[in-house]
Amino acid sequence: MPAYYRSLPGALANKLVEMDKTGATNEELGKMMGGFANLRKGMLDSDMENGYVSVGNGISDIHEIKSAKDIIDEMTKDYCK
Repeated sequence: MPAYYRSLPGALANKLVEMDKTGATNEELGKMMGGFANLRKGMLDSDMENGYVSVGNGISDIHEIKSAKDIIDEMTKDYCK
């Protein structure tokens, strides 16, 4: 599956991949994604079954999920000696 579909719910991603393979236009793909309504479901309502999130290139730098405490501890370790 192309990287640009990986943040989408499985069924939607599979449908978009199929449409992409058959030559769908960007407009057709956009309509299938549901526009802002589905983006809102994912990003604001945390409904990842029916919505999706929009991420930038920085997402590739995330390699593990850490607690907020661990992140703060890492960021301040040199200042708290």
